[in-house]
Order: sequence, then structure tokens, then C-alpha cells
Amino acid sequence: MVVAVLFVALVPAGILAQISNPGGKLAPVSPDKIWPQTLQGSHYNEFWNYQIYLDDGTKVHIIYSVANFGSLKSPVSGVRLSVLFPGSNGPQIFQLSREYAIEHLIQDKQNNRMQLRAERDIFFEGKLPDTHRVRVFTRKDGNQYDIDLTFCNISPGYTRGSGKFNVNGEPIGMLTHIPYAEVTGYVAVNDIRKVVTGSAYMDHTYQYQTTTSLLNSGYRFVYHEDADNWDVIYFLLPDDGQARKTVGYRLYKRNGEVRQASIERITQKTRRRVSGKNIALTMEIEMDNGERLRITRSDDEETFSVLGELNWIARRAARTFLGGEVIDFRGSAHLLEDSQLPKMGEYNFFVVD
Repeated sequence: MVVAVLFVALVPAGILAQISNPGGKLAPVSPDKIWPQTLQGSHYNEFWNYQIYLDDGTKVHIIYSVANFGSLKSPVSGVRLSVLFPGSNGPQIFQLSREYAIEHLIQDKQNNRMQLRAERDIFFEGKLPDTHRVRVFTRKDGNQYDIDLTFCNISPGYTRGSGKFNVNGEPIGMLTHIPYAEVTGYVAVNDIRKVVTGSAYMDHTYQYQTTTSLLNSGYRFVYHEDADNWDVIYFLLPDDGQARKTVGYRLYKRNGEVRQASIERITQKTRRRVSGKNIALTMEIEMDNGERLRITRSDDEETFSVLGELNWIARRAARTFLGGEVIDFRGSAHLLEDSQLPKMGEYNFFVVD
């Protein structure tokens, strides 16, 4: 059984948020929606977020992205990768980030492949929900990364209504392409190579403005028991003072039946410091059906800054340009729900500090 929680937090613009969830019911995601949705915009920020949890305790996080920050920087595609190998003396963690000019991006719709650059094996491919594969082969800072994972028994993707959520008049697309899938393949870093099995989740977020101008924070929760029992929670919190209103949804499959509900607000929150940052420890959230859930971090394993490899001058310049420094926090967490057993698993918290 695998559970994952991803918390995504970003610097607010300091304005009162006008937010709303889309109307409508549970809606299937068209396979064509996996392609970039924003590349024609003057500003865009788009992410494909994979969380992969393997039976031997290995954990792989892959985020493919495209971004255009306007006149301040040329558009780019990118990948962020984290591999955690378990060990008796604590986990061994490898991390990298790469980006390429957007003109190198390949959208091969005939073969259902999005590749960051022709001469680089960094891509995802396959027409959902029939098949899927993620591939990362690259070298950086003396480390060689070789990831090749094939997805099968893929649950079809869903979203809420139109899949477009409103924050301050700006649409944000939130799509769950892979709520649950089984994975096989191998994960290798340097001389560590493991043939693996496990489960995976992937969602896709897109918007036409930088996230730092729209949001305060966002949260994901993923629970995998088997193909007939899984739970996905994904919602965003603008910086709206005391209201704590949110956009997002819960999508879950229980005993073979898929259901959904909107996430309306955070009703309670406590915090605890991790690596010097004060981040959410426990949150109670309320859905449109009146039910409440509680998410609690229990153990912290990993901190990852995408600017950590820069010298202090470049890091300071990047922080000024981006509006902050992007930091990931990952570890274990659990979900509490009335009349249900606790769901134990993991969280992933992303903050722009």
C-alpha cells in the first residue's frame, strides 16, 4: 500500500483572492489533454508531476515542465528528478534539475511522446490509459541517472467539471491523468541499479501567469492500495487572509467505484519547522459535501532546492527573478477520515521561500 502527499506552496501576491471551483461532476480527461496547453501564451507555467513509490522502498519524483516568464527570460522546458534509495543507515538521496530552450521541445503526437530535446533521453510517452513510460537518462555533477519505468493497469484520468479553476480571474488547469498505475522497470544512479515494481501517480497543472503571482500554497494527497482502492486530493490556496478558501478536488476509488468532491476550504492548520522553514504540520479540510479530512505530516525525509547548486550570487539573482527560492520537502504523512482507517503514506511539500 502506498500513499503520497504533495504540498505545493508559493509566494503570494498579497491581494484578496477571488476563487471558484468549476461546476459539473466527475469528468474523464481526454488523452489529448496530456500535451502542453499553454505554449501560445506570453506567460505560462506548466507541470507534469510524477510520484512513483516502489515496493523495495525506493522513491522517484519526476517533474517535467515548460515555462515562459515573459521578457525576463527565454522560454524553457525542464526536468526535476529526485531518487531516494532506502538504507539501514538512512536513505541515500540523489537530485538533479535541468532545463533546455523551448525550441528543442519535441511533441511527437504520432508516437505519443513528449521529449525535452532530440539528443537527450528525457521524455514521457504512451497513449493513456492504454500504456505509458517515463525515461530519464542524463549525467550531471559526476552522477549518472538512468530511469526507465513502464506503466500498466492504468486507471483512467479524471478532473472536476471543465478542469479549469479560477483564482483572481486567472484560469488554472488541474488534471489527474494517472490516479493509479502499476509500474515495472529499473532505477539506476551510478553503480546502484535496481529492478523494481510498484505504483505511480501523475497530475498536470497549467496556467498563463506565474504561480508566484496567484497562489499561497497547494496540496496533494495520493493513496494507493490497489487498482480498486485509491485516493487523490489536490487543491490550491490563494493568499486570501482569514478565509482559507481553496480550489481543487478529491478523487477516489473505493471498492471499484470512482467518486469526487470539491475541496472548499482549510478549516484548521498547525505548523512545524522543517530545515528552518515553518510549514504545515496538520490541516483540516472541508469538502462541498460537508465532510472533513485531516492531513498530518509524521516524518521528514528530504529537502530539495532547485537553486541549491548555484553560487550565492547566482542564487540571489535567481531568487529576485523568481520571487523566491523553490524548495521541496518530502516524507511520511497520514490522512484521517470519519468512519475510515487512517491512511499512512508520504507527503511532498513545495515552497517558494
